Amino acid sequence: MLYKYLLFLLIFFSFHGLFAQGETSNWYFGNGAGITFNNDGTVTPLSGGRINTFEGCTSISDGIGNLLLYTDGITVYDRTHNIMQGGSGLYGDPSSTQSAIVVQKPQDPNMLYIFTVDTSTFEEDPDRGLSYSVVDMTHNGGNGAVIQKNVNLLPDCSEKITAVIKDCSDESIWVVTLGFENPGDEFFNTYHAFEVSTAGVNTTAVKSTFPSLDIQDPRGYLKFSADGKKLASANMAFGLYLYDFNTTTGIVSNQERVNVAAPNKIPYGLEFSPNQRFLYVHTSNNLPALEEQGHSSSLLQYDLTASNVAASEMEIDRRSIYRGALQLGQNGKIYRTIAENYIRGTSFLGVIENPNELGNAANYNHNAVNLGGGRATQGLPPFIQSYFDRVAIIKNSDGSESTSGTICEGEDFTFEADIMPNATYNWEKDGNPISNSGNIFTVANADPSDAGRYSLSIVPNDPSQCPVIGEAFISVNPLPIAPPLTLAQCDIVLDGNDDGLTAFNLEEAIFDTAYSYSFYESMADLGAGNEINNPVGYTNTSPFNQTIYYQIVDGNGCSNSGELQLEVRSILLNPDDAKTFYECDIDSEDAELEGIFNLNQIEALEYPNSDVSFYASVEDATLELHLISGNYLSESTTIYARLESNNECEDIDALNFVVNPTPSIKFPKEISWCTDGPPLVVNAPDGYNSYQWYRRAGTSLEFVGDQQDISIAAVGGYTLEVGYRYDTDEGVFECFNTADFEIIPSNKALIQDVLIEDLSADNMVEVLVMGDGDYEFSLDGTNYQDSPIFENIDPGFITVSVRDKNGCGISKQKIAVIGYPKFFTPNGDNVNDTWQLIGVDEAYQANSLISIYNRYGELMALLSPKTSGWNGTFNNNELPASDYWFKVNLEDGRVFKGHFSLKR
Repeated sequence: MLYKYLLFLLIFFSFHGLFAQGETSNWYFGNGAGITFNNDGTVTPLSGGRINTFEGCTSISDGIGNLLLYTDGITVYDRTHNIMQGGSGLYGDPSSTQSAIVVQKPQDPNMLYIFTVDTSTFEEDPDRGLSYSVVDMTHNGGNGAVIQKNVNLLPDCSEKITAVIKDCSDESIWVVTLGFENPGDEFFNTYHAFEVSTAGVNTTAVKSTFPSLDIQDPRGYLKFSADGKKLASANMAFGLYLYDFNTTTGIVSNQERVNVAAPNKIPYGLEFSPNQRFLYVHTSNNLPALEEQGHSSSLLQYDLTASNVAASEMEIDRRSIYRGALQLGQNGKIYRTIAENYIRGTSFLGVIENPNELGNAANYNHNAVNLGGGRATQGLPPFIQSYFDRVAIIKNSDGSESTSGTICEGEDFTFEADIMPNATYNWEKDGNPISNSGNIFTVANADPSDAGRYSLSIVPNDPSQCPVIGEAFISVNPLPIAPPLTLAQCDIVLDGNDDGLTAFNLEEAIFDTAYSYSFYESMADLGAGNEINNPVGYTNTSPFNQTIYYQIVDGNGCSNSGELQLEVRSILLNPDDAKTFYECDIDSEDAELEGIFNLNQIEALEYPNSDVSFYASVEDATLELHLISGNYLSESTTIYARLESNNECEDIDALNFVVNPTPSIKFPKEISWCTDGPPLVVNAPDGYNSYQWYRRAGTSLEFVGDQQDISIAAVGGYTLEVGYRYDTDEGVFECFNTADFEIIPSNKALIQDVLIEDLSADNMVEVLVMGDGDYEFSLDGTNYQDSPIFENIDPGFITVSVRDKNGCGISKQKIAVIGYPKFFTPNGDNVNDTWQLIGVDEAYQANSLISIYNRYGELMALLSPKTSGWNGTFNNNELPASDYWFKVNLEDGRVFKGHFSLKR
């Protein structure tokens, strides 16, 4: 077995503590949240707590860890989670940072003092300052009762309070808060230390005033170091301060302002490391409390041994959470609340795992403790800090010290304390005395029952000297189970060489992936650490059967070992026995011939009651590497099916995959049919073994034919399916492809109207048609356009043509565009010898009347469209060249006036 030597580092510190750490065993806080500290240093969430507080709270247990009471500063709950007799109406406040702390009366564990600090949260809410109430635990069947309530010590003070042992001989306790120097002052500048002794609470405080201190914000934590020599005060926007404290006199001195350099500068929570070298501070950006977004907090570490404490600042965590508390636990770890904003907490605590270490070695673990149904807000219970004044008793291999250690079952561990002449050594485990009076204590071959809290009190022979106390939490982890294992491998014999040697994947023997494994050919190799360096592909050295060894290691580093029996089973693989499966090419248009094979379907049909897995090669099947499954995309190939029983290979089958070409089809997406003509004959391309025609009706297909050609007499969506047939040993295998197309209607246009704008300088014609076709338009029967509108049209008689682009025919209509010549020359040359309207004749606007006037308004002629026109005479006399005016009264009711020139 491995041997672990844990060294007590007990040097001669004067210990001021009078108690075991059982008093700090149970914490209740937030919204129904709670945790308990186990003897092995672990933490377990508690349920049943009734506390509901945004900030302040406190708890206390007896010396062996049994809960006594907890409170939010107003209501006291007993160990049964009921309101303690007389336990209502205390002068604390759930919105006060620390709200309350419990102090045991020296030499009387049944008498407890609950010190409360009030705050005002609204205008009518009085701030009652610092008070105390008295609890007698002998009342009410041991559940206790509040027998004296709200004895006022200060009429007003801050929201912070802390306590520390005075010294081991006097046994008194100092309770300290920050308040006003005098009642009615405007800012806090005085620390008030009240002594609790065997006589009770001394109501006259030792006052330490700092004239330069002007704290106006009551919020933030106040904490002593465990030895009582240092005092830290967080005052939100008014800063972070460090002091020296004299436990003998109660005087606070040597004020030092510690400026925060981190982006989140507002200090709230505080805690000292167990070795009292480091101060941890929880700072925030102080965004308004109820904001949903934008909150940010930092966890800072300061080295109190540095010549410049502020310059030693290290930010070990920053994230988007609200401000919160820090509190040292009896296991030597510091716990941090995690809240989203002032009223909404979370179900987790963060933990500084190694707070005695510098910087990131402190190992902050966010969301480390799950609180179950409870939620942490901003507060954690404060205690008399002296409870945590313990000497680090475990020396780690790197020279660091700690108060907890973890070993594996079967290991030895030893505590060793320094020799103090004539001193008495009192050893305990979990509060029970151990029969050992020396400075060394050893546990051999530890098992889980040896886990727990070990403590040593060294009582000097000189009664004036305080005892030295050390404590350690030991956790003993059980060894992982290492049962004997068997790994059977198939050896495919292809050339008749059945030698019983094959490659193994030793990792297939792993039965729980939560552990790590290594493999060895012999126990001697295991002992020497000579592991097999190629567990995937390891070839056995003894034919057919060989025993090797494995080591299993859990997450705690605990290990165990066992046997692994290797067996070789010869498999004769006959290619003629291979099963063949067919698929069609998934893409007929690319150069690849690939199909998708459904391995799940093959497994269900061919291996319905077998443990089977598929691989692309013999090597992969042998070593169980690169498993293939589901829909497998492949070219024509051979894969392998490995059959197992209880993780042992039983057989390997070859499966042939054949990919056949899928028909490629090119077919128009739209085909026009002249609905005013006969049914449409659609021809499919040549070259296929089968043809199927369907009409699409919603999501279903209606069969309409199975010949290469089909006659269609209805518009709509159709599908053509073409196929190839392949003859196989298993029968005919077919591959199909489809083309969807639409039969769209078309027909000869019906001309509904022709709109004409004439007798203008820009004559326009618009043709209005009706029909299913795609039409184009022409005024000359030769040149067609898509637009039915024609502009700048010369007057005259025109034949409008409308042609269907899909070949369904041409519709025509004759129209007249009316106009007039601008001049005429009646000189007998048969060119422009008469003047007449253009676009009118005996058939078009025949009943129109045309009147012609000279420039004096005298009527020169009346014309009808049925005549050839005016020849420029009046009463058979030629009129002179000049401008003449006309008025047209058209048959359709329109009236138009204009003028023209007569030229000679």
